[in-house]
Amino acid sequence: MVASENDALRGGKVGGIGDVIRNLPVSLEKYGWRVTVLTPSYGYLHNNNPSTLHSMINFPFAGKIEQAELWKVTPKVPYEHIRHLVVEHPAIRGNPIYVNDPPESPFMHDATKYALFCSAVGQFLLKEPSPFVLHLHDWHTATILMLMELHPRFSHLKSLHTVFTIHNLAIQGTRPMRGHASSVQSWFPELFEDSAWISHWKDPRYQEPLYTPMAVGIQYAHKVNAVSPNYTEEILQPSDHQQGWYRGEGLESFLQQAKNERRLFGILNGCEYPNQYTSAYMSIMDLSELIQSELIRWRERNQDSFIDELIRRIDTVKHLQHPLMLTSITRVVEQKVGLFFEKGSNGKTALDQILNMLAGLEGLYFFLGSGTPDYEKLLRETSRKHKHLIFISEYSEAIANALYAKGTLFLMPSLYEPCGISQMLAMRDGQPCVVHSVGGLKDTVIDNVNGFTFSGNSFQQVVDDFVQVTQKAIRIFLEDKCTWENIRMAAKKSRFTWESSARKYIDLLYT
Repeated sequence: MVASENDALRGGKVGGIGDVIRNLPVSLEKYGWRVTVLTPSYGYLHNNNPSTLHSMINFPFAGKIEQAELWKVTPKVPYEHIRHLVVEHPAIRGNPIYVNDPPESPFMHDATKYALFCSAVGQFLLKEPSPFVLHLHDWHTATILMLMELHPRFSHLKSLHTVFTIHNLAIQGTRPMRGHASSVQSWFPELFEDSAWISHWKDPRYQEPLYTPMAVGIQYAHKVNAVSPNYTEEILQPSDHQQGWYRGEGLESFLQQAKNERRLFGILNGCEYPNQYTSAYMSIMDLSELIQSELIRWRERNQDSFIDELIRRIDTVKHLQHPLMLTSITRVVEQKVGLFFEKGSNGKTALDQILNMLAGLEGLYFFLGSGTPDYEKLLRETSRKHKHLIFISEYSEAIANALYAKGTLFLMPSLYEPCGISQMLAMRDGQPCVVHSVGGLKDTVIDNVNGFTFSGNSFQQVVDDFVQVTQKAIRIFLEDKCTWENIRMAAKKSRFTWESSARKYIDLLYT
């Protein structure tokens, strides 16, 4: 299993890939599988976790033979038949894990980093006893498939059974074939002694020869899956961002071909359900003090006046008696929060309408997450305008767990959602969700049964329905306790287990 993230290791997670790589191997082991997980070290994972040097790897990159260290790392929770390895090399060091390159050179740094990582992993695989299944995750690892097909050094890996999982189709890793320091020619110049292959491997969407790892994964893996059944159906259709449709992102023809060849599957990610799991009750006073303590800790390393504003704001809500609490826990990026700032038919944004609704009810909206500066700025400005919005622009697992357990209603209006984990965690704690009926959200939340869903054929329609459904859910909470309790308990009893997902990986993808 090869991936860019691994939350089994301290410091190894950014998003949903990390959750999958933490949990899927554990469930596979229960079915008798042995799993080796390979990720980059980023210069620190082998230092942040107990580790021992496993071996040295000599591999081709940038026209010469590079050398990397391979470290065996002890995870947070070890399992007998799961081995975690990280590749350490100066060129793949860096924190945060992903680099935000300028728009004119997207993926410039990351594509080079992961191309080097793929070559090192390919060299490691040459020495592994076969047969085994090679499971690659997202664009970061798909270059291994190109090397297997084109590079003489890795050609005898072609006998491996390969699986490619799409976590987020919109992020594709596209780079030039040649003519740039971050291009296929720069990474593997030996492939360009004969350039006839380029016409078959270049991305057909562009006039100039470009290399798209996501497309390579879809085309060349033996089996391909996306991380929910509904998302898998959506990505077979073309996108139309003007209408709010985020679907095949230009790769729908490759996906349709994979489906026609019976190589494409949709398997829902799972959620952890610990034995005897109970969410701890927390009063609004306790929650307020927890948030303030985290804010004070953050202020010590970040002199930000907004933190001081939040600390004072939370003082004003400590003594409220059982307030209505909306919650969101998310990365603050366009996919996750863009819909809040789209306007409905009345000319007002979804977020302004929801906050105006809360003002008349003395309710609160706790919003936890960090992300891109533009959306963080919008949320800060909205928080200053609406006292009912408490935007905490950092991430704290302690605060997140408290909000899942304490919140009344969880809002998740993603523009698109390959699977989603936050809705599962909120439901696990008995907090119903209002979700956009797309992707994995549609697979997990059933309207008026275990939560609430909204939809529409344009941004304006979606915003109007989002606001109306949120209003309806709040009204049920306030006026129809019996119906609310039925929905809340149905959410709490919903189960999306990793054991079920792992069984499908084995039956549909691995064998």
